[in-house]
Amino acid sequence: MTKTGELGFRQLGSHGPLVSVVGVGTNNFGSRLDRQGAERVVHAALDGGINLFDTADIYGGGESERFLGQALRGRRDEAVVATKFGMRMAGVEPAEHRGAPAYVRRAVE
Repeated sequence: MTKTGELGFRQLGSHGPLVSVVGVGTNNFGSRLDRQGAERVVHAALDGGINLFDTADIYGGGESERFLGQALRGRRDEAVVATKFGMRMAGVEPAEHRGAPAYVRRAVE
């Protein structure tokens, strides 16, 4: 990454990537924000020197990860994506933990 602007960066671990100290949460991608809105947010963040994006497979019913991937097309090398998995949100039902090996394999592919 060549552009740092005024933002601070930290290295993840001793050999990991440099990430901006400010990140973008994508919980609204696929719910409050459509694909075009998500793309505008991602591009503005990258243009402003933010390279850390946080998502999860449950955000936006799965659309968050999809929208983020589409928005990063052609710029993927500029971003660090943090994601998480293990919870299933079900309408009015309580959240449910998912840790079966088959689910974990699918989540990280």
